[in-house]
Formats: sequence, structure tokens, C-alpha cells
Amino acid sequence: MVELDQKQAPGVGQPLFAAVHVTRQRRGMVDLLCHVCGTPTTPQDRYIFPVASGGLVTLHDGSQQYGCNVPPIHHACTARALDACPHLSRLAERPLKCSADEGRLIHRTDVTPGLEALAGTLPAGLDVVFSCYRLYGPEFTRQVVSARDQWDQRARSRSRRNAAL
Repeated sequence: MVELDQKQAPGVGQPLFAAVHVTRQRRGMVDLLCHVCGTPTTPQDRYIFPVASGGLVTLHDGSQQYGCNVPPIHHACTARALDACPHLSRLAERPLKCSADEGRLIHRTDVTPGLEALAGTLPAGLDVVFSCYRLYGPEFTRQVVSARDQWDQRARSRSRRNAAL
């Protein structure tokens, strides 16, 4: 398979929060690098935002497991992410500490959103890795589902309070 490689110039220009840097995303997922600062995370200091990223993937047997295409974040970097990311700042979401399960790395060769124009320039039939994600086991999936349920309950409670005002 061929991997896309995008020009890198850390610290130059303005961040584009709505666009994913393909090389940085892939390296972050493969090496479990912090999505904010780009340095390695450790199993003791690895967090995600389970409402803002990832989703449940249905497997061949019908079961579902959590899959996430956003690299983990250090706990210290979660505050910076909440402050800088327009999407996270609207969610009022709490970070979730990852379990010891690092998940199974899955390479995506389907065209991911935002890369359609680029994909149109590639030779037909070429297997290209556009991104990757990690598919987590049942234990961490349960933690993510629970965190999402708690977030939903808090959001419904806020909505009821706002409607009563």
C-alpha cells in the first residue's frame, strides 16, 4: 500500500482545525503521539474525547466496538485542546483516560472526507492509505459508551433547564 505524505511545517502558519493533516494523523495513530503537542503519550497519560471523536464500528459478528481516528492526548494537553478547538469548546466534554488497551490499528484505504479531490488525481486501482484508526476492545468500548451516555444525560438536563427559563 502507498501512504500519502503531506508537507510538514510545524509552527508555521495558522492551524486549520477543520482539516486533518494526513501525515500527522497517521503518525499520531501509529505511534500514539499526542494530537496537540505531537510527543509520545504513555499508557498512564493517554486521553481521548469520546463524544467528539470516533464511533461504534459494527463487526462481522454484529457486535460493536469503539473505533477512533483521532490520536490520544496528554492530560495536560486536554485543557489546551478544549480552549483552542472550536468543536470541543461547544461540546463541554470531559476527557476520558484510555485503558491499557491500545486498540488494533486499522488502515483506511477508502477516501476519507476532505480528500476527495486529491483521490481523483491518483491512479485508478492504487491502494492508498488515507488515514488510520484504532479499534478498541470490549472493555474500553464499554467505558466510552458509558462516558457518551453520561454526556447525553448532562446535555438533556441542560436542555430542560434552558427550556424552563
